[in-house]
Amino acid sequence: MKNRRMFSLISIFTKDTFRNWMEVFFTLLLPVLLLLLFGTIFGTEASSGTKEYKIGIVGDVDETIINSIPYKVVFFEDKNSITMALNENIINIGLLLNHENNELTFIQKEPDMNDESIIFIKLELQNILKKHYAGIKEDFINIEFIETSIGASPENSLDFIITGVIALSLLSGGMFSMINVFGRYKKYGLIKRFLASPVKPLEFTLSASISKLFLNLISMFIIIILGGVLFNLNFYFNWLSLFCVFISSSIGMMGLGVLLLLIFKDPAVTSEVATILYVAMTFFSGVYFPIEFLPKSIRWISNLLPVKYVTDLIRFSGNIKQITLNNFIVINLVLFISGSVLMFISSKVFLKEEN
Repeated sequence: MKNRRMFSLISIFTKDTFRNWMEVFFTLLLPVLLLLLFGTIFGTEASSGTKEYKIGIVGDVDETIINSIPYKVVFFEDKNSITMALNENIINIGLLLNHENNELTFIQKEPDMNDESIIFIKLELQNILKKHYAGIKEDFINIEFIETSIGASPENSLDFIITGVIALSLLSGGMFSMINVFGRYKKYGLIKRFLASPVKPLEFTLSASISKLFLNLISMFIIIILGGVLFNLNFYFNWLSLFCVFISSSIGMMGLGVLLLLIFKDPAVTSEVATILYVAMTFFSGVYFPIEFLPKSIRWISNLLPVKYVTDLIRFSGNIKQITLNNFIVINLVLFISGSVLMFISSKVFLKEEN
């Protein structure tokens, strides 16, 4: 009888979930939109990594120098011509050669000042010109740039972001789903009707959680499949560890949603607070860019946000980030236990208030 009741409850919650467009949007559609947005931006950037750079030069240049430059060289009459070419993206960097004073001047757009590719090109050009004018055949310094991944698979910006999008989908699917279930159902008096039946509070909570886990699972696989088909992801998941992360993270984020609802009581206020928290986690949890990019004075904030740890676990499962096995186990246990305890408390405290 209990098993049949649980199955019926799960079926009811699942049907209601797909009828709620707001919940479907935050759990399924929003992560897909983020995937398409950032995948298009950074996928295009990644695919253009082997583009041909063009160097604009003003001044008399020896043919041996031109042959030594591994880029396409375009000649201009004066500095103004180079500036116009830069603004029109005809060239990537300009070079002024003054043979009388042995001066070498680079001209570039301000946004490119910190571009790694342009910085390396400048160093390479300096080395080529110094060798030529000094009559030296060998390089002053031999520099070899080797890309080294911090994980088992090569990582690029697109892989980094897509794993972050998966973490956000687990956050929104878990946190907002529990706020929606307990908040909306309480608002319309549906919890009272459930509990007037033989349904026990714990059965209610477990059934709601299982239905939300199902939706989260669909969301995660949609992101992984779309990422692989549309953007040719370079990493491969360890499916066993990913499944463990999925269960623990989903339960943990559900517990976070319940905790917010227990604190703020009013579903509307709780939803607003959760939205603000969602935005904060997006910027401070290393989802779209490494935490190291943040100023040192505020990096500590990321350590207080659970999504930071969920993101690390997913990247570990995708073999693009290394964490110790002990840390992997501990973080999963903390997320699972804390989420389970909070939902158990909600079934005993929050639902009891409806009697």
